[in-house]
Amino acid sequence: MLEAAVAVASIWLLTKLTSVSPSDWLRFGAIIAAITIHLTVVRRAEEARRNEASGPHIDLTSVWTFAAAVALPGGLAVIATIWMRILIQPIARRQPYRFVFGTASMLASTLLSWAVVHLSGVSLAATGNVPTDLGLVLVLAMTAVLYWFIQVMTVAVAFKIVTPNSKVLDFLGSKVDNMLEMSTLGAGAMLGMLMTTHWVGPLLLVVPVILVNALLSRAGERRAHLERLLREQEQLHQRLAADAHTDYRTGLLNTNGLAEYAGRLAERCRIDGEPMTVLVIDLDHFKRINDTWGHPAGNAVLAEVGRILREKLRPGDVAGRDGGEEFVVALKDTPVAQGVTIAERIREAIGSLAVPTTDKHRNVVTLYGREIQPSEPEGASLQAISASIGVAVIPDNGPDMATAQHSADAALYKAKENGRNQVRVAGLDIPPRLMPAPRADDITKPITTRTA
Repeated sequence: MLEAAVAVASIWLLTKLTSVSPSDWLRFGAIIAAITIHLTVVRRAEEARRNEASGPHIDLTSVWTFAAAVALPGGLAVIATIWMRILIQPIARRQPYRFVFGTASMLASTLLSWAVVHLSGVSLAATGNVPTDLGLVLVLAMTAVLYWFIQVMTVAVAFKIVTPNSKVLDFLGSKVDNMLEMSTLGAGAMLGMLMTTHWVGPLLLVVPVILVNALLSRAGERRAHLERLLREQEQLHQRLAADAHTDYRTGLLNTNGLAEYAGRLAERCRIDGEPMTVLVIDLDHFKRINDTWGHPAGNAVLAEVGRILREKLRPGDVAGRDGGEEFVVALKDTPVAQGVTIAERIREAIGSLAVPTTDKHRNVVTLYGREIQPSEPEGASLQAISASIGVAVIPDNGPDMATAQHSADAALYKAKENGRNQVRVAGLDIPPRLMPAPRADDITKPITTRTA
């Protein structure tokens, strides 16, 4: 619809070119020369500016098209606008339908501006009459606003049609871009007035416009460079923050991260009136693994336990390694019964591990959990992995993370004293049930029971 209306108006104005005066042709030639020189010189810089632009791109070509609308007959203003669009297409590289729509939008702005200026009857030359000259300023200011409004709204409506969920304000450009466009239109108004007295006005202005374009390009490059530096600094800060809170062996939180994030979770659950279960997990006889097969074997076991905790826990739960072979888990919105169920799943998963590693002599060995029977004949001697778990709940076992962790730690020691490889709840005795017999040299006290 817009394209058809603009095409009809443009063709009608082009039929009136027979009455154009020689001075108008001189002004037209100067505008065409200025547009050509400008867009040829700044082509590479303008391409870079367009590539860096995150929203609607504001260029400086309005200085020529608005001056043409002010100082030239309608048909010549149409030709100047179309010529400018032809030269800018290799820079913008728009799809054909977008090129046609953009050209129609600019022609609509140019034609309406031309109509307002010429139908108002104001003189573009100085008259010496203050009210008349101030009236010219008012007409040109209103025309510049109309020129800007038509371009902005046609583009915004078109984008709204293509992307219905977007907001029109998203396509209006930034405050700085619109200030630049209004400044450009102001320069175009002054150029139009200058052209009424001398046709060389565009040739005088082309060099300053090119220099401003170069300054804008340089400023854009510096802004893009600063934005990249800020992004890199932010990413580095995030990595450092993550490293400061992460245990590199297990991928879980370290002691500092655990205290911070688990404390936040406990406070959130307290405010929401929700229970939070705390698990303290300790690997049984972990020192014996290090002493028998070496620290690489122990590190491999720690890494596998970290993997299990990441897989078994829900989004929003917090898990960390609290030094050595001890792990702490905070379960959000979890009552004690559900916490015990999760603890049992973790204990059974740890007891079912098969961890390929190397011993002190770099021989390949596989360490097994005490919940499974390895297939290798010598596997029984490698059943070395199990965990004891203490459970406490906020607020029943304390009002905060530190108190609940202390209670869970006490329950953990109760599990250790009663044979290991079991779950114990703070302040609650759970009936024991039989567990597989340990290897002969596993512990000094026979392991005969485990708790559910």
